[in-house]
Amino acid sequence: MSTSKKVSKSHKLRNRLLAGGILLLAAGLVTWIYLSDRVQFYDDPSTTGNTSANLLNGGLFAEAGDTIYFANPYDQNTLYSMDQNLEKVTRLNGDNVSYLNVAAPYIFYTRRNDKKQIDSDMLLNLKTTGLYRTNQKGAQMDVLYDGPTQALCLHGNSVYYQHYDSEKGLLLYSIGIDGSEDKLLLEQPAAAYAINNDTIYYTGMDTDHKIYSMNLDGSGSQVIYDGNCTSLTLEDGWLYFLDMSQDYILCRMRTDGSQLEALTSQRLATYNVSGGTVYYQVDNGTDNGLYSFNIEEGSSSSRQLRSGNFNYIHVLSKYLFFEEYDGSVLYVMDRKTGQIREFQP
Repeated sequence: MSTSKKVSKSHKLRNRLLAGGILLLAAGLVTWIYLSDRVQFYDDPSTTGNTSANLLNGGLFAEAGDTIYFANPYDQNTLYSMDQNLEKVTRLNGDNVSYLNVAAPYIFYTRRNDKKQIDSDMLLNLKTTGLYRTNQKGAQMDVLYDGPTQALCLHGNSVYYQHYDSEKGLLLYSIGIDGSEDKLLLEQPAAAYAINNDTIYYTGMDTDHKIYSMNLDGSGSQVIYDGNCTSLTLEDGWLYFLDMSQDYILCRMRTDGSQLEALTSQRLATYNVSGGTVYYQVDNGTDNGLYSFNIEEGSSSSRQLRSGNFNYIHVLSKYLFFEEYDGSVLYVMDRKTGQIREFQP
């Protein structure tokens, strides 16, 4: 065989190997993009992204690990993060957010850019409302539902949210965290803040305000308390609610409707409960202010934290956040020391 023929065969072999390598590299790149783009499902079917009572207060603060995620009231409730020392404050994206649910590696939230002043962020995205999923850096944004919505709650691999119907208004739906299996659960604007053991607890919103329970798929709805209730939350096996028939006092009962008891005698505007402590806003016109008490000690242990009218009470592991009623000032309280100060991220 001549030298030229040997060289030609060698070139062909090298070209084939090179082409094969390029194909393998391209296939590997496509596979990497597909896998990195795929939704990571949760192994724990009871995974949650925020507390029931924080969601009652708008879900403006949530924490995951060493990071606090929040809607910054000084920047049109835009999504931010910071560390547990309230430092390293970072703007994650330009959305006006609420009902934050954070469970690694994702953040789920309601987008309400219709509440923002027009800016460059809005001009880049004409969809001003909806249910969104991002990573914990606020990037790789995916829309799960692009219509008007309000309350949402993550449970396992589904999000329970309020879906807008042009004829019927807000309805309770569930959707997979990957955007699949979007389905109607209840033809009422119920807020599914209280979910436990594959059961959703909610108050009626149309013809009555009783407390109901139903299965996660919307079946088996039944009354567990025939009352006039609002602001339902769940904490450690107890359902907490405001009794509208008794001038909005705070009550609680077990999830089966037993052990009903009144916790306060004053009219409340909102509340939060965590770790055996109730934080609440008195709204009786004479003693308005933010108060707290230990549930085991009863309301006789109540103490005023700050006089005035406040809203959006959020409890995290180390801190209590709340705002002036008009949203003009954000406060933070160290839960260990009780010290309160204005907080400007």
